[in-house]
Amino acid sequence: MTPTLTLSLGTADLSQLRWAVSPAWELLASIRTLTQPASHAIHMPWLSDHRHDPLLTRPGTAAARDLTAGPPSHLPGFLAPTPLSPLAALDDELDQVRRTPSDVVRRDLAAVFGGDLPASLAPMLRAPRREMETIVGDLRRYWQRTLAPTWPRIRALLESDIHHRARSLTERGPAAMFADIHADLAFDQATGTLRIANRQADLLDPRRSLEGRGLVLVPSAFAWPTLYVKTSAPWVPVIRYPVRGIGTLWESRADTADLAPVLGATRAMLLNLLETPASTLELANRTGLAPGGVSAQLHKLAQAGLVAPHRTGRIVLYARTARGEALHR
Repeated sequence: MTPTLTLSLGTADLSQLRWAVSPAWELLASIRTLTQPASHAIHMPWLSDHRHDPLLTRPGTAAARDLTAGPPSHLPGFLAPTPLSPLAALDDELDQVRRTPSDVVRRDLAAVFGGDLPASLAPMLRAPRREMETIVGDLRRYWQRTLAPTWPRIRALLESDIHHRARSLTERGPAAMFADIHADLAFDQATGTLRIANRQADLLDPRRSLEGRGLVLVPSAFAWPTLYVKTSAPWVPVIRYPVRGIGTLWESRADTADLAPVLGATRAMLLNLLETPASTLELANRTGLAPGGVSAQLHKLAQAGLVAPHRTGRIVLYARTARGEALHR
């Protein structure tokens, strides 16, 4: 029988359902990707550029590496706090990690590593606050080398996913929205339960109530293909899931070459990027083009019936039409 974690979501939890982007989480998950490359072939272009990063090779950074690359699907809770805002800033998230109380650090290390604590992390048991200063500094430098240059592209994909999911929740309800996130998620609206399959690590506590604390959904590029679930106090419950359209993340502009003679290079590139719905500003951030220029090109694609605008609140998202999908193939 497939091991399943069951979460009870009351009316209060559903009313507090929200999405967030977490750069600190992407940082942590990307380190796992680098230490386990065979399981993350979808990120091969990025892996090729950063597989020899100093965080993985220098003895002085062993604590940061070992802390973030522990047992599969299990990180110390303090290392990945639930985002406090929809678009959290990396510095704010890492400062929250740095200020973790010493007793929480020791508790979470014991929960994750038990008696197999790596030697590099032993000093954290003696002086957690001092060691956290060093580790957070190493993580900040790692971010600047590996993720800061491509963060606008990653963030645009994550934000596009959030717009899509929020629209799905509004138009189709929570059961359809959760089912569309991941094959292991299923929401039963009649009982208010969210079932998460294949949760071997949760067998000791297979049924949990969120008790009105709400739920945060965090799309992630580097979580792929895994779901990460955290419901323990004091954090707001959070589910981190693979972002929609992950296969397009590392596509180069050269991938649009076949369409360029027909549409022109810029319109071909925009059509290619609309694997997931996106706004004019998101596309401008991802391409480096001026928003006005992107808008003009989208208007031409819409006139040709290849894309269509969809309003979500104050935001207009563009998506490929059936005709656009056919041409893209």
